[in-house]
Amino acid sequence: MSQSAIQQVWPAETPAETVELSAEQKALAALRAEIDSLDDQILELFERRLAVAAQVGKAKDAPTGPHTKLRPDREQAVQARLLKQCEPENREAVEHLWREIVGWGLARQGRLQVQVWAPIDPAKAVDGARLRFGAAADIKLVLDPQAALAHAAEGKGVAVLSISGDDPWWIGLRREWSMLSVFDGYGGETPTSLAVGKIDPPALPKGRRVVVTAGGDAGDGSGARRWGLNTHHGWTLALTDADVAPGEVEGGVGAIG
Repeated sequence: MSQSAIQQVWPAETPAETVELSAEQKALAALRAEIDSLDDQILELFERRLAVAAQVGKAKDAPTGPHTKLRPDREQAVQARLLKQCEPENREAVEHLWREIVGWGLARQGRLQVQVWAPIDPAKAVDGARLRFGAAADIKLVLDPQAALAHAAEGKGVAVLSISGDDPWWIGLRREWSMLSVFDGYGGETPTSLAVGKIDPPALPKGRRVVVTAGGDAGDGSGARRWGLNTHHGWTLALTDADVAPGEVEGGVGAIG
């Protein structure tokens, strides 16, 4: 085929500078340029936050002993402040994004190990743990709640344990696992699983306290409301409005905010 024939089949392309953009295309290009600029700013701020989080991890070891790096009280306060500032329609997005940011910040202080025991609907339990601790956490299912509690007692990770099953693991929070505290609950207003870790007691979230009492749910005499969660052979796991601290005679074992 001659050169002239090739030129007829493949006509010369129109130079880019001669292409006329429509008003819609120009508007879209401007928006994309703005997004690119915002992405650059977000990246810079995120990397600065990671660097600061690594420094914070070296400074926040509890003076009362070796605990996890988690500070549920601080997380609760910061999240409440951000959700109050954001637009109502953005609350869910802000909460999920903030959890991921916090999770990766914690990972700079050591990747969080989360062991989940959930004999019923384990996928839902893992999803709940992932939502709470973010993609940076190392989450795995385990078959024995006592092994998960032992893992949490080492201070390097936490356990997320179902309370709807037949195993009354929570009684151990008054016995062999008294060094551990409940610091969160999942499953709605009445939780079906609890997060347990070696949390510095002053760092527990503000809100409903978790109690384990012997002899039934007789109350603490304060007139505070109680919500029963589970019972086993005279032991009761419950939530209360009373300001009960872990280790006190009222049976306090933590809080869920």
